[in-house]
Amino acid sequence: MPKRYRKLRGDTAYYPFAARTGLRARQRRHARALRIAGAAALILAAVLALRQSVFRGGQPDAPAPLPSAAPAVTVAPGTAHVSVQPLAATRDALAETQQADTQAHTTPESAARPPAARTAEVLPRYRSLYEQNPDLIGWLRIDGTGIDLPVVQTPGDNEYYLRRGFDRFYAVGGTLFLDERCSVEPDAPTDNWLIYGHNMRDGSMFGQLVRYRDEAFCQAHPTFTFDTLYETATWQVAAVLDTALGADELPYYTFFDADNKLDWQRRVAAITEKSLYDTGVTPAYGTQLLTLSTCGDTRIGTDTRFALLAVRVG
Repeated sequence: MPKRYRKLRGDTAYYPFAARTGLRARQRRHARALRIAGAAALILAAVLALRQSVFRGGQPDAPAPLPSAAPAVTVAPGTAHVSVQPLAATRDALAETQQADTQAHTTPESAARPPAARTAEVLPRYRSLYEQNPDLIGWLRIDGTGIDLPVVQTPGDNEYYLRRGFDRFYAVGGTLFLDERCSVEPDAPTDNWLIYGHNMRDGSMFGQLVRYRDEAFCQAHPTFTFDTLYETATWQVAAVLDTALGADELPYYTFFDADNKLDWQRRVAAITEKSLYDTGVTPAYGTQLLTLSTCGDTRIGTDTRFALLAVRVG
């Protein structure tokens, strides 16, 4: 008999039965609540899975066919520099996934950012998407990977789209985003543009970017396109690397601008020297650079990173 009934006497012997009846009733209510919560969780998981697979995680369709990649390599003229403050050597934007996962459930409102570019300056093919979401900064397409997606940027809240779709609602795959320290303005671009994306197991977002570990794949797909809001461009792969947060003296995810030519060459060499294979492309000083970054092999560790360095060739 439970402790609370040890002092019962006489006809109070009926109380344990009543107590047991009440306990069973409470257990039934608890079981019903658990079943309801379980059903709600399953429905939510199904909705998220449907959103991720059928509705592309809130991502729009490509607005128009993009120009085909051009294999010829050309050197762009020197560009103006913008001073930026690099991230700590043991952190990048993808490291804030847990915090972003919590925040993405709160509000679909846009992150704070500088005044949006005038619509008239935006390329015609992207104006409609830009009007839907002025966080849009460009469009990335890589043949052979399924990557044909918008790229956003939110200065002041760099990880805003880690767990949000282009429509700003929760999406486990998030949206490709340009680091807030980068500038794609035609009159003052930073030396290196850094785009982040999740390495999704279903192959979405940057899930197929890691196919570039295979040299044969790179040889078959040496170029891709990344357009900003203001101009179209073709890019050629210069280096492909596996690394980890804090493992490099000059990490690629801290390279946005260089102080001078020597500094630029040191930063580029620190990346290309770690390339998994020789792509045959050597970036020349003054060429616009683009880095695509995602998580590496999670079986090794959560701090692993896979990156692709490309140079503008069009």
